Amino acid sequence: MGGEGTLGMFGIPRLAAAERMRGLLGLVLQPDTATIRASYALAAALIGEDAEQVVAPGSLPHLTLTQCAVGDVPRSRLAMFVERLRARLCGRTIPLTTIAVFGGGFVFWCVDPSSPERRLLANAHEDAVLVADGFLDHVANAAVVDATARATGGDPDLVDNARRYGYAFARDHYVPHITLGFDRRFGAAGGRRFEAREERHAMIVADVLVAKLGPLGRVAAVLSLPDQPRS
Repeated sequence: MGGEGTLGMFGIPRLAAAERMRGLLGLVLQPDTATIRASYALAAALIGEDAEQVVAPGSLPHLTLTQCAVGDVPRSRLAMFVERLRARLCGRTIPLTTIAVFGGGFVFWCVDPSSPERRLLANAHEDAVLVADGFLDHVANAAVVDATARATGGDPDLVDNARRYGYAFARDHYVPHITLGFDRRFGAAGGRRFEAREERHAMIVADVLVAKLGPLGRVAAVLSLPDQPRS
């Protein structure tokens, strides 16, 4: 990962990371191309175009290990976490099985909860949440807490996770998944119905990335970490 440009055919900006970083960042897994294309197709079939967010060409479906609003975190710290997680996860096959609604309207394509890979990801998540230890930007995170409260109908556990870790679906609530989109009407009383469905697919982890995130966890840019370039 180095230099300016885009992330392959998916049109995601790639930005050189500064020596110290701030903002809403995520440690995420980039799926293989087949999984990205399958995510686009499923999102188009299952979520209306008028939803607040739908994964589509020009966006990057991803599996989040953690996300948080950080202030003044060293680039070298991010690079250390990325390289450690790459060694554990790149090339691994992750079974996706069920599509369901979580957190007031997020449509998740979830990892098989009974698979050994689910435990692998949970362990990687426990490591990844430490990236913000001592670097969480509590002023910026207040906006994350507020957005979590609005998106989840004020779920107390998810709001507390956002406040403590910068990520609503952390620790006991960690559900490894690809987010296909968000439509709050799926989570509202009398709103749109969404029937959980099985959709089996083998995702291959293509890379571990540091992503600059936008609203509802969308990847706005991928950050290059020249301290430790990919070999």
